[in-house]
Amino acid sequence: MSDQIPLGLIGISHKTATVEVREKVALSEEEQTMTIKHISENLKADGVMVLSTCNRTEIYFSHEDIHSVAGQIKTWLNKLKNCTHFSDTNKIYTISDAEVVEHLFKVNSGLDSQILGEQQITGQVKDSYELTHHLNGTDALINRMFNFAMQAKKKVHNETFLSDGTVSISFAGVELARKIFSDLTDKNVLLIGAGKTAELAAYHFRENGVKNIHVANRTLERAKALAEKLNGKAFTLEQLEEVLETADIVISATSSETYVVTSKVIRPVAKKRRYKPVFLIDLAIPRDIDPEIDKTNGIFLYNLDDLREIVQSNLEKRKKEIPKSLKIIHEFVLEFRKWVSMNSMTVVIGKLKKKLDVLRLNEMDRLKARLPQNGYKHEIEHLTESIINKVVRQHVKSLKEVAHDPEEYKRRVEMILNIYELENDN
Repeated sequence: MSDQIPLGLIGISHKTATVEVREKVALSEEEQTMTIKHISENLKADGVMVLSTCNRTEIYFSHEDIHSVAGQIKTWLNKLKNCTHFSDTNKIYTISDAEVVEHLFKVNSGLDSQILGEQQITGQVKDSYELTHHLNGTDALINRMFNFAMQAKKKVHNETFLSDGTVSISFAGVELARKIFSDLTDKNVLLIGAGKTAELAAYHFRENGVKNIHVANRTLERAKALAEKLNGKAFTLEQLEEVLETADIVISATSSETYVVTSKVIRPVAKKRRYKPVFLIDLAIPRDIDPEIDKTNGIFLYNLDDLREIVQSNLEKRKKEIPKSLKIIHEFVLEFRKWVSMNSMTVVIGKLKKKLDVLRLNEMDRLKARLPQNGYKHEIEHLTESIINKVVRQHVKSLKEVAHDPEEYKRRVEMILNIYELENDN
């Protein structure tokens, strides 16, 4: 018996390839389905899982001959995507055994992500597994590895701060707003500008309970187009002072060369609002909002540099959680290895029991001729079965004692195989 886990992985990720390459090798759901079926049916892999996101394309598979199957998968993927990237050793990584398990646990927990600790990857791993499982492409090894990956991720999330605090500029504004307004659900948000930056920030606020989001833009048609997506109202910049009176949160991201929101505009607005707090986020370069307005009562102004400081601070906090997170990952890898050992133990003990039972029956056949009729045959069979069961249980106990130690476990398995002259599957 081998102590190697028959798992392989080939992949290309943000760590090894540019976005242009990652776009080229990404697999659509249809292509994932084709790949799963090809690896399962044509390459005869025992199990498979395909993970394809904007940052990685990875194929996990279980098979006794990892090297051969990995080569065939690379050939298939090159043909499928009409490229040579899967043969480029500078872009692709190929790993096997427990390294595959550790890699998936890190990926699923956000430790291998481009944005450290990001949570979206867990859902993507789950979707990938469910697609393969639906196609009957997984086996016991892949199934159990996925289950362990989810357990490891949960413990990392619950016992560390790896995913705490945003490391996204556009989401940092939401965190700041929460510090000023404990509840965002009844707040009015105004977007100044109708581009992608303002839209992304708006979606973050909406996901955090904000219901009223309006848009002011130099071009009314563009303001209307975005406002419709957000179920809000559209305004021109000429109406800015009017709409600012009801805004609690303002996000500005235009391409203006001059200040869009000035002290002249904001001071009368603040007075009309009786200096009720207004939170302004300036996402523009050059800046849209005159920094002088920060001196006005009730005005809280933050620019890109302020948000970057928050993001950097949160990223540093996350980095400090890496050792603790890795410790949890390694604990689960060890638990998975124990499970693999126990699973292989079933095979070894099954062979042992079968071999001993054959010996017992052969000896019983020899004994039958010497026994008188009704000469305690039943009692002798019961006695010999009991002796065999006790011998087997002792070996089970011996293997369980060292299930945590792969080297010692392997040594004891080989000893059993040699003593009883059992066939070695390796």
